[in-house]
Amino acid sequence: MSPIVAQASEERAFGTGQHVKLALANTQDYSATAGERHASFYTAAMEARWQKLQQTIRPDVLVKLSEEFEKDFPGSQYSQADKDIQAGARKAFQALRDARLSSGAIEEPSGDVAYRNELTQALRGDKESAYRVAMMYMEGTHGLRRSERRAAQWLHIAAELGSADASWEVAQIYNIDGRVGEAARFEAKAVEAGYRVPTRLSTRDNY
Repeated sequence: MSPIVAQASEERAFGTGQHVKLALANTQDYSATAGERHASFYTAAMEARWQKLQQTIRPDVLVKLSEEFEKDFPGSQYSQADKDIQAGARKAFQALRDARLSSGAIEEPSGDVAYRNELTQALRGDKESAYRVAMMYMEGTHGLRRSERRAAQWLHIAAELGSADASWEVAQIYNIDGRVGEAARFEAKAVEAGYRVPTRLSTRDNY
């Protein structure tokens, strides 16, 4: 092979090598960019789902969304908060059923911001928020129409969630109605939750 031909071959080989290196570099850059895009889409989807979950009021729907979130985004930064919300919503859902309060009732467009905030927390299993909602209905405050029936339902919900004060008040309601067995059950719940019983041993002493 002549020197000229040999030099041309070396130049072609060098050029081919450079092209291969450039192609590999471009491929790596594309892979990195694609990975970044995927991560960005994943994060955006997760944030959107989390916001939807936060805006949900009904506990039965909240449980479903929470389960789906946990499945689709395992080990996320919201994982523990999601589990806490799911556990609280399950308790609230059962308490609503026990109190015979329909989902439609909690979606009524009534009350001010303070009421809606307390309602949201109550439907995530917060016993004290549930008790405050009961008091709002009892007193007819925060943009709500006074309703003893609705107040009694929310007292029942708060009691089932573990509120000592609510449990004692529910026991008194049952005593008035002559439902001694239920009254005793809620008195026991009140004491277990830390309620300090007055001098009289039972609310039934007054009836």
